[in-house]
Parts: sequence; structure tokens; C-alpha cells
Amino acid sequence: MKILVTGGAGYIGSAVTAALLALGHEVTVFDDFSTGQQSKVPNGARIVAGSITDAAAITAVCADGAFGAVFHFAAKKAVGESEANPALYYTTNVVGSQNLLAAMTAAKIPRLIFSSTAAVYDPAYTTLPVTEDTPLGPVSVYGSSKWIVEEMILAYARTGHLRHYTILRYFNVAGDAGLDYREEAAQNVFPVIARTLTSAQPFTIFDTNYDTKDGTCIRDYIHLRDLAVGHVAALNVSESGIFNLGTGTGYSVRELAAAFDATLPTPLLVTEEARRPGDAPQVVADATRARTVLGWQPTHTLKEMVEDTLRVYHNTTQ
Repeated sequence: MKILVTGGAGYIGSAVTAALLALGHEVTVFDDFSTGQQSKVPNGARIVAGSITDAAAITAVCADGAFGAVFHFAAKKAVGESEANPALYYTTNVVGSQNLLAAMTAAKIPRLIFSSTAAVYDPAYTTLPVTEDTPLGPVSVYGSSKWIVEEMILAYARTGHLRHYTILRYFNVAGDAGLDYREEAAQNVFPVIARTLTSAQPFTIFDTNYDTKDGTCIRDYIHLRDLAVGHVAALNVSESGIFNLGTGTGYSVRELAAAFDATLPTPLLVTEEARRPGDAPQVVADATRARTVLGWQPTHTLKEMVEDTLRVYHNTTQ
């Protein structure tokens, strides 16, 4: 199948591109390289440089490809940045996605697999395992922008402008898919910890008084390889749907630090600060629907995520 991957030079997009190529698909990557790394686009993919916010550019690439599906990763993803610059997030994530949906409609591309996030859920309802039916109510501009795009996709499908969609709500992604992908500015907790190892700065735990097993926040971490497999599985289902991609296992911040300590020659330097607004005590996925419908099952461990992070950022795994 001919497949278009927007944001295919990014951390997740490049991993999915590699997985698609390995299965024999013909892949075109569309990316403006503002954050994505062209050097990490796997060999064999066709590269088209352009911005998702440029309606003419995305319309041209969609019209040119005879694509059977689009994987849509092109977006901004840092919560803090979204709060500081909401215009950037609504322009890139929302307007950019509208440009893509219109281009897909014009080119009659039948299938969209969309990169969404667990940040669309209302934190007030995330203390129990989160299902796809958990109430939505994002507290960040980033989460809000993804929620709006989800609603746009549903509207396009309901009105007959999009034949098939898969919305994938990720939890906390970590690890590597064999591309040694290093993001120096990433705000995800794994690269944040990795950067503390060379900066001599401590790893900050925000509050230790949550109502959890050790007082620190609990999160569901999923390996990048498992996430890529989940995307590929979406090509094989006949029904549209929304799916959580997570492991169903939660680890506290202290447990995460301990997992790094078990691999490092010396323990992490850790400091504690007051809690941040909007941080839910516990967010763990119920991915039953993905297992049942997509036939997807995560297999990689937290230890593998830690080892991958240290190998990519510091080459210090033992």
C-alpha cells in the first residue's frame, strides 16, 4: 500500500515509518523538519519537505500519491510550550489537521490513523484505569488541540467525507525503535532524566503527597516499538474506532527513578518540589479494546525503556 506519514521525521513518526517499510509498504514522509530529524527518516522512504500548516503543500502531496492511508503525526506536543504559546498549537495541530482532512477529502484517501494522546481525558476521572469512555476534559492547550482534532475527524467520518479512521490515544512513550532517536529538547520524563546525567542537575519529583502507594504520581509507560506495532495493526481492521495504547501497568515516579538507579553506576540526584497544576495522581490505561479489536499486545518492559534511553543518550547501559 502507498502510505503518507505526516511528521514522519519525528520520534514516533520515524519509528512507524520503519515498521511500515519493513512490511513492504511504499511510504512518503511529509515533514517540515522544525523538530523532526531528516537523518532519522528510514532509508526507502520518499521525503517531501513541507508544513502541515501550508494548505497548498499538503493538498499537492495528497493529490500526487494515490495513497491508501495517512498516518498523521505532524503536531506540536509539549504541554508547557502549549500553555505559553497557544496560537502555535492551535495553528499547527488544529488548522494543520483541517488542511490535511480537506486534502484527503479532495484526493479521496480513504483511511486516517491519527496520533492522539491521553491528555484529552479529564484528570478528575483518571484515578481508575482509563478506558476510551472515560470523560474527556483536557486541562492543557496541547490536550485541547488534540481533542478538537478528534472531533473534526469524527465529523468528517459522520458526514461521509472520511471513510475510515483510527484514533490512537497514547500514554507515556519511551524507548527506541532502532533508530537511536535523540530529542534534546523533549520534555518527556525519560529524556529529562537522561539530560540530568550530563548536566549535573537533579531530577525533580513534583510533590510526594499524592494519594498513591508512595506519594508520587503514577503513570503508564509504553515502549516505542509496541506503539509502532499498534499503528501498523490499525491498517488491518475494518471498523473505525478510538483506542488507548498503554500497558495497563502503572509505575510511580519513585519507581521510575529506582529503575534508572538499577542500571546506573551511581544513583540519580533527586530533588523534590511542589506539585504542578493539572498533574493527576494516577493515569493508567485500560487497553482492552486495542487487544480485542486490533489484536495488539505490548511486550516490552520498563527495564528495556530505561536501557534504550541510556544507550541512545549516554551509551552507558551495562
